[in-house]
Amino acid sequence: MIMSTMNGKTRTFQIPGYQAVRIIGNGAHSTIWEVRSLKDSQTYALKRVVKNEKSDERFFTQTINEFEIASQLDHPNIRKVIELRRIRKLLAVKELHLIMEYCPGRNLQQAPPANVRDACHIWGRVGIALFQINQAGFVHSDMKPSNVIVDSAGDVKVIDFGQACPIGTVKERIQGTPDFIAPEQVNRQPHNERTDVFNFGASFYWTLTGKSGPVVLPHEGSLQLPGHNAVKPPSELNPEVTPMLSKLVMDCIELEPSHRPAGMKEVVMRLDVILRKNFTTVSGQ
Repeated sequence: MIMSTMNGKTRTFQIPGYQAVRIIGNGAHSTIWEVRSLKDSQTYALKRVVKNEKSDERFFTQTINEFEIASQLDHPNIRKVIELRRIRKLLAVKELHLIMEYCPGRNLQQAPPANVRDACHIWGRVGIALFQINQAGFVHSDMKPSNVIVDSAGDVKVIDFGQACPIGTVKERIQGTPDFIAPEQVNRQPHNERTDVFNFGASFYWTLTGKSGPVVLPHEGSLQLPGHNAVKPPSELNPEVTPMLSKLVMDCIELEPSHRPAGMKEVVMRLDVILRKNFTTVSGQ
């Protein structure tokens, strides 16, 4: 039995075979728990999503989507999704429990890399993970610093597949994070490999500069896209960023998809060249 506290009230919920350790995060209508398997004493993460009213159905949809897509992926830089349990009350599904790989560490929003070299290594691993996702026929669609976890050993994990979709999907509503969303997501056009390239580039831009790149969905709700020329290259904001790296990031965040690199393979190859030219070690080592 797992106990949780909400609004000053202690509540319990059952998850056979597991023991709660602690809450490690909160999301949209969800809590993330560290749990321990009673069978093998292994530690896992459990996302609990509760439906209190009909409008909560979309959070169920995202969780089911995360399971269906992430469970098809197997790569050391992608968080594994293991099992989805549907919890019924009076015959209706009232909760979802998504059991996932436990990924210790902090996300890049909480703990940005200490320097440009570290940032390049981390985003190189993210790029490889996104390439694998695209090769499997999917788009992550919500790449951002908070969806990258780095542990104390430097291992990198891409998480959160709630908005992922098959390549070519046209979504019925705008989904994405304003500071990192691609123009085609705002305009509800097909999502493809270049959508992940933009999200990746916008996230990399923020990591290198601490500022947002071409925000195509401003927080105040305007859908008017700014001119790409209005965005300062990372090298102008951070003197440690080399011209080659700055050019790569700016290419990734081109507003017109056809002007971006064709996919993550090209991005990773260019980033590896940058690392070889500017640092003594190669990405991934």
